[in-house]
Amino acid sequence: MTISMTTADTSQDAHIRRKLATLWLLVMLNMVYADILAFVSAFITPGVIDTLMSGYSGSVKLSQPLLLVSALLIEVPIMMILFSQFLGYQLNRVCNLVAVQLTFVFVLSGVETDPFYLFLAAIQLSLLLAIAWTTLRWRAPATLPQGSTIS
Repeated sequence: MTISMTTADTSQDAHIRRKLATLWLLVMLNMVYADILAFVSAFITPGVIDTLMSGYSGSVKLSQPLLLVSALLIEVPIMMILFSQFLGYQLNRVCNLVAVQLTFVFVLSGVETDPFYLFLAAIQLSLLLAIAWTTLRWRAPATLPQGSTIS
């Protein structure tokens, strides 16, 4: 049996997947740039290097477990760039919504108050809201009955 089906469903699904992956990429680029500027800021702000050398970032004690948790949390948006493209619809939606929440908390937990960081954090949070909105509005692509083909 051949079922006539427009490619609108499949192209719309592909468009949303590309959009989500692109939004996650923008989140990551803003995170990377915020970290680069934080390093530059550390060199031009008196006392920051000494504080870092004593094992603190602001009032936060730096430790290997903290760095591991940070590495795991930063991996979330990195993997979502890939997952948004290749996971099935249901799992993709769940992963995007969970990843948005985790990344949102991660961004908010940054203790930086420098204007550049607050600006980039606002951009990141806006992008995360766009990801959540896109994911919530994403509708399942039409499915074909078993054994059917698209013509």
